[in-house]
Amino acid sequence: MDEQYSNSGSCRADVDVSESANAPADQQGLHAALDDSSSCARSGDPPAPTSRISLKHAISVIKTFSDYKKWLVEEIGFGGMLKLPDIQKLNLRCSAWIMSRVSVSRREFRLSESKVLKFYAEDVFKVFSIPCGNRSVKGRDANINPEAIHFIKSTLEMNKTGVHSLRAAEQFLMRDINENSSKLEKDCFQISFVIFVMGHVLAPTTKHNYSTIDFWGAIANTKMIQQFNWCEYVLQYLLDAVRKLKRDMLINNHSTNLTRCHFFFQVFLLDNLDLGILIKPHNVLPRIIDFNPDTINKMLIMALDPVKGAMSYSHANL
Repeated sequence: MDEQYSNSGSCRADVDVSESANAPADQQGLHAALDDSSSCARSGDPPAPTSRISLKHAISVIKTFSDYKKWLVEEIGFGGMLKLPDIQKLNLRCSAWIMSRVSVSRREFRLSESKVLKFYAEDVFKVFSIPCGNRSVKGRDANINPEAIHFIKSTLEMNKTGVHSLRAAEQFLMRDINENSSKLEKDCFQISFVIFVMGHVLAPTTKHNYSTIDFWGAIANTKMIQQFNWCEYVLQYLLDAVRKLKRDMLINNHSTNLTRCHFFFQVFLLDNLDLGILIKPHNVLPRIIDFNPDTINKMLIMALDPVKGAMSYSHANL
């Protein structure tokens, strides 16, 4: 997580998060290769993918929420996550292929020389309806002192030996929180929810039940959570995951672990392909509402290249 983030919090920011400009000369060739979606894709299909993303688990917890807990989630601008489709298993091969076609610096899918689809932070908002404010999650507005972080961790019981961050957040979400709960309990529920959905859906890493939380300053004051650009945060880490996949492809790894929210790429691409009768009107937000498991499966089948043995989703028109 050494990625350098821009202080720009604009929902329409088109930030080049590539480190190549600051990299030593002998590393710039590697950065260029990792960003060249076409050359990586031509080398063959991506390695066999695995992933720690867990929509299934996130949904199982969210389903237990009372109306009041759902209201608390909506109060911080994360109500879109309450609409997650009940997907038991993602098509990881599809995610890996899509990621292999992404240009990081240009923020676009290069499906072929004539088919290019750009994406922006506001597209993350359209898909998930999470806050897309004007403050950077990793910027100066999110500065926080160590004592404040320690207090939050202690309150959420994350400082206990052997307790992983996502497990502690989940345990707090399962508490009986209602109108009569204290303000501290309500705040901690909202903080726990952001940690939980980031770790399981929006920015998962490679570790089970564990997430490196680098956004304490953006969640410490629950009234400020909506003012931060969580869409840009999610997208920047997802682009970092693209680099990781391409690195695995370049060195011919037999397997790869897909990190971050590659589910966004699936929904966004399928939502922009011309799939005939399966095309969905774009007047419903968040877009995930239209993508139940059956719909996604049908769209993936329709989008798949009809050439036998090919693993490609580039034949459909945009």
